[in-house]
Amino acid sequence: MDISLQGLYQWIQEQAKYGLFIVLIFLVLYFAAKRAWIGMVGCIIGLAGVGIFILNPDIISEVATWFGEKLNMS
Repeated sequence: MDISLQGLYQWIQEQAKYGLFIVLIFLVLYFAAKRAWIGMVGCIIGLAGVGIFILNPDIISEVATWFGEKLNMS
């Protein structure tokens, strides 16, 4: 019998994605109503960055490897 948490992991990932989109919609509407365009753009960029890591968590190791290579100047 193979017991894994893959199904639970996928469910949590999907729910986080929905929550992120709901937060994005509310914040964009809030900033648009206040006519705070810089805040709205900053919110979109910030949540997009978080969303990348939720939709593709393997990219964290790729970014860390790339950043490590850039810091190694020898």
